[in-house]
Order: sequence, then structure tokens, then C-alpha cells
Amino acid sequence: MTKPTPGMWIDEVSADRLMHDTAAIAQWVRLSGSDDERKAFDYVSETLQTAGLRTTFYEPTCLVSLPVSGSLVVDDQLLSPCITHAFGTSTGENGVVGEIVYAGRGEDGDLAAAGACGKIVLTDGLATPGKADAATRAGVLAVVNISGDHVHEMIVSPIWGSPTPDRFDRVPTVPMLSIDTEAGERLKKRLQTGKGRARVWTEVDTGWRPIPVLIADLDVDGRDYVMFSGHVDSWHYGAMDNASANATMIETARILAAHRGELTRGARFAFWSGHSHARYAGSTWFADRFWFDLRERCVAHVNVDSTGGIGATDLTGSNTMAESYPLAREIIGRQVDQSLEYKRFGRAGDQSFWGVGLSSFYMSMSQQGEVNEMTADQAFLLGGTTARGGGLGWWWHTTDDTLDKIDADYLVRDTRVYVETVGRLVTDAVLPLSAGAAIDEMARSLQEIVPLWASLPRGSDADDPGFDALIADLTEARKAADAVATLAAGEITPDQAARISAAILAATKALVPANYTLSGEFGHDLALGAESLPALRPHRPLVEMSDDELWGSSHALRRSINRIRHAVRAATSALSGVTS
Repeated sequence: MTKPTPGMWIDEVSADRLMHDTAAIAQWVRLSGSDDERKAFDYVSETLQTAGLRTTFYEPTCLVSLPVSGSLVVDDQLLSPCITHAFGTSTGENGVVGEIVYAGRGEDGDLAAAGACGKIVLTDGLATPGKADAATRAGVLAVVNISGDHVHEMIVSPIWGSPTPDRFDRVPTVPMLSIDTEAGERLKKRLQTGKGRARVWTEVDTGWRPIPVLIADLDVDGRDYVMFSGHVDSWHYGAMDNASANATMIETARILAAHRGELTRGARFAFWSGHSHARYAGSTWFADRFWFDLRERCVAHVNVDSTGGIGATDLTGSNTMAESYPLAREIIGRQVDQSLEYKRFGRAGDQSFWGVGLSSFYMSMSQQGEVNEMTADQAFLLGGTTARGGGLGWWWHTTDDTLDKIDADYLVRDTRVYVETVGRLVTDAVLPLSAGAAIDEMARSLQEIVPLWASLPRGSDADDPGFDALIADLTEARKAADAVATLAAGEITPDQAARISAAILAATKALVPANYTLSGEFGHDLALGAESLPALRPHRPLVEMSDDELWGSSHALRRSINRIRHAVRAATSALSGVTS
């Protein structure tokens, strides 16, 4: 009799159970740290206990920001609908009054061209951390965002997790509002005919408060494990974002528990608060609190957000890392008959574990097939510069994210992909990650990065800052990865499989912080982008730097190259140890 595999477990996914769990969670408005959010957490915990998992609650105190209300009056006309945003600034009861000007996308150049200092600015697109950061630095009085046909709740702090003393200066100090396209276009036309005066009023409840983190473990004691995570907190009822994804996690846990005797690694299910209202503070706290356990025993991080949305026909643009992409492409291609394109992670979605070194899979797996300006904005936030334009639907982050936005068949489809992905990670004898693919991505990125430094002054330092040596190190690392891949493809014993897996894991854990972080293994970068090898990129174009900045950058660059070389050499050492 054929032993059932994760590819066969997917037939056990139940639409009835998924929809029942989604409805149960989506009955509550789940603001971070609220009583109703805790009811949803309790439901998840009790359901998973019934399935045979061990659950543990934590309650870290984090900086949470809950928007209360906002209004915009232009030339004595009240514009509606209008909302304010998490981590925007409260104006006080008198509000903020000033000239309002149009400033494009609200980027640095747009603000400068509009003469935005000391003024209220009208901008196109969603309220984002980048806009709030730029506006704060430019001395803008307030920002009004044209959010789309519907106004979308957003969080605008660029600080990842709760701010530490060195990051408090990056907390936005500007009021933020959003209006819809209709009101925005009327206001644009008004400003084309002459100057306008506006009054902005906002109230935002920001403060330190305890939030829940729920961990549900399936046989993790004494062995490596995979972490599957998603957030419980929501904007409004959040049926798609993120109740359906919570149901996907619960269903995956049920199915893995039914096959627990077949697992070679444990499975940890992590449910976060503080995603929507605290910039991933729950997962960030967990990464800091359990850094050593995650570094030493967690083999991969799988994340889920917004599964099963109506119209979500496109699975070609989900996020992966270079090393996780081959497995994801194989599973999605076979199950859904779509070709997954490689898309690096953007700086979003509880990806709080890059410093720890965890290779990651997914986030928002399925997106809308229809592309327009608003969905492209969403997709950029989710996927960064490599995003596709599908987005998560017009109801995303609105009061309309209700149960009728869930397609049961699509929810089953998405959950089946997660069941097989997590199932493969906990059962494959050789850990299905490609260290060679990560090395290749770093080498390709260098081809783009090296020319950016062409005009850097070197003085009497005749050699290059270390790029040639880094390229040579990457070449050696690729040879070692190829040798391990060849060994893994042949007939191997269980002991060899374990050694190969340990080598791949050590290599990828060395490479992820180098490839994805500026702050390194113990920090958390701002939520302002995630280019490859960020430590090797100039903080701004060299032609804009002063002489002091140029000479200082030459010293900083060598240190950064040393850091990346150290990671690559550690990966090479781990991989070479298997075949030597």
C-alpha cells in the first residue's frame, strides 16, 4: 500500500470546515489588544487544542495605534467619506489649518516641487509609511491621500515593530487622512483654478498596551520545526484579511495532526496580533524573544494572508525567496496549473525573521486577476519593486471585508497549496531549499550594485573595496552548493539526508540576513523597501553626496562587503563539510 504523502493530504481539505472557521473568526472586529480580538484568539486556541496541538499564550506590551476619526474641510466644504490612519498624528480639537496643494505621489521630489513645507498636501494613492516619512521630513502640515474608489485603512509608521529609543525620531509627526477618488478628483480640479484653504482634524489612539501572541505546537519538542504564521487582528470584520487565512492555518494544523506519525520535523503555528495596528509588533517581539530557538531549530517560515478572496484567480505572483522558490513553483504549478514567477518579498507581512535567517514562503498567495491603479498600489505594498498588479480586492482594509468576499472553492485551492508546502517541509528527508539559488541571486545583484559605486574616491587605496573578493567567494559557494545538490539527488542514507539538510539550513541562515537586511541579524529594518543586498547599496546616488559623505561611504562600503563575505564564507563552509 502506498504511503500517503503531502501531495495526497491535500484531498483532506474541507470546504465546510474552512468556511465554518472563517465565519467564527469574522464575527468579531479584531483591533489589536481588544477584547473582541481576544475572543477570536481563544476560539483558535480551543479549536487547535481539540485537534491535538499544545497552545501557549504570550502577552507582550507593544506600541499600538488605533485610528479614531478624521475630517477634512476645504473652503468650508466637508469632504466625505474621510478617515485617519494608525500612527498618524492627532491634531488636537482645533485641527490644522493651512493652504492645500497637490503633490503628486507624495514622494520627496513631488513635495519639493509643490513647495509643501508648512502646507497641507493632496496626494495620489494609498496612505503609506513612505509618504508619512517623506512628509514628516519635509515639514508638511498634513497629508490627504486619494485612496481609490473606496477609502482603505492603513498604518503609516515606517518603524518595524515597537520603536526603540534610536528609532523614535522616525515615528511620523504628520496628520494623515484618506478620501475616495470622487472627492479627490473634485479637489484636484478646485486646486487647478486657484489656491485652497483646508482644515484637517484627526484623532488617533496611540499607546503601549498588551497584545496576544498564540503559539500552537505539533510535536516540536527536541527536534527542528517549520513555523507557519498569520495575523488574527483585523480592520473591521476582516473576513478575508485575515479570518480566511486563520482558517487555512487551522485546517493545515488539523491535517498535519492526523498525520503526525509521518512527520520528520515538528510544526509550529504562530498567530500574531499587532500586524494591522502596530506594524508587525507581535511577530517582531517573538523574533527577539525567541531568537536563539528560531535560529537553532526553525527550518523555514511560511506566512499566510488573505486566502480565498472572490476574483482571486492569480497565483503567479506570490512572494518567495530564491531558495524557497523552486518548491513553491513546483507545488503551485502542479496543483493550480499556473507558473509562479519569482517575486522577492517586499517589506511587509510579518516578515520579522530575516535577521534570524529564516527562509520564507508566501504571504498573500492569491491575488485579483483584474489590474487597475488601486490594485497595483496594493500589490506594490505587498511585493515591493517586483510586485505584480493584482492586489487583494477593492474591499481590502475596508468595512466591506465581510464573509461574502470569500469564495469557498478558492479557499480550498489556496489551503491545499499551504497543506502541501508545509507538509513537504516537515516530511522531506532533505530540506527542500536551494542554497545555490540564493547564491545566484546575490551574484546577479552584484552586477547591478558594483556600477553604482564607480565614481567612489579611493585615494591611495589602490584595490577595489572588496567586490572582486566577494565575487570570488560567491563562485566558491556556488561550487559547494552544486556538490551538495548532486549528492542529494543520488541514493543517500537517512544519516546523509540529515547531514545535507543541516548544511543547507546553515548555509541559508547565513545568507538570508546578508541578502535581505541592512540592520543585520539582531535588528529590524524600516518598512521602506527590501532590495537585495541592501547593505551594499549607496544610501543615495553618489552624485548627490558631499565630499565628506563620499569618503565616509568608502569606509562603510568595505565594512559592508566584509559582512557579506563573512556570510558567504560561512555558507561555503557549511556546504563543503558535507562533501569533504
